[in-house]
Amino acid sequence: MAEIRSIHTDKRRTSDRNRQTYVNGTAVRKLQVVEEPKRRRGRQAQRPRIHRARREKVRYLSIGYSLFLTAASIVALWVCAGYLKLQADNSARMKNIAALEARLSELKAENDDEYNRVTTSVDLEKVREIAINELGMVYAKADQVILYNSQGSDYVRQYGDIPEEDKGLKGIFRSGSR
Repeated sequence: MAEIRSIHTDKRRTSDRNRQTYVNGTAVRKLQVVEEPKRRRGRQAQRPRIHRARREKVRYLSIGYSLFLTAASIVALWVCAGYLKLQADNSARMKNIAALEARLSELKAENDDEYNRVTTSVDLEKVREIAINELGMVYAKADQVILYNSQGSDYVRQYGDIPEEDKGLKGIFRSGSR
């Protein structure tokens, strides 16, 4: 069966001379002309009116509205610039903190290495022997040890004499031993 096809070279279909038709098959039939559907004229006719109305509105913008839009644009740009500046400052601070943290970890590692070197280089048995034999150190007797409550750390500095009152643990131990 013969088949009629139409090739359109121009998609807009501006004229019939741009159309080419050809027939497949052996039996040629009469061409049936198909009318193109009519376009709605309402939308095309309304478009110029709409554009014209928009142009009229733009022409009659008040000065106050124009000043308001200008001020709003300036404020928006100022806020955006401030935000970008804050973001750049925050980024710079984060980089600085990262660099300081890296330096801190380096210093801690160096400090730990130095501490280990010092503690391993000291022979405590030799220190005790020199203290007892050469310097005359003796161990404290039980009645010479004063116990008291410590707040916080296990390191104590004595800035004055310890009072001989029976308020601390010494008094508790004395009263328990009597």
